Amino acid sequence: MGEFLGTNGVAITDEMLDTWAERYEQGDYPGTAGEQIVRKQFGRPRLFDEPMVAKTIRLRADQSVQLAELARAGKKNSSALMREAWDEYVARHQDIAA
Repeated sequence: MGEFLGTNGVAITDEMLDTWAERYEQGDYPGTAGEQIVRKQFGRPRLFDEPMVAKTIRLRADQSVQLAELARAGKKNSSALMREAWDEYVARHQDIAA
């Protein structure tokens, strides 16, 4: 292993790492907790409170064009339009889903 130095300049040895690992594995965490740093979450903001599941569907080319045109006309993305269509379909077929 290469040489590593602690913040105080002390060399960290393999033996030290092995000792610390053994203690940690036994649940011994010496010292006091430091400041907790919460970082900003990256990526898109969540659309809904509940978890979302990705599903893939295959459309004919003409259906894909229609989907894009309808989404653009409704000022929404294709996923939002498909969720809306799904909700309408389920509402019309409640007797089957129950």
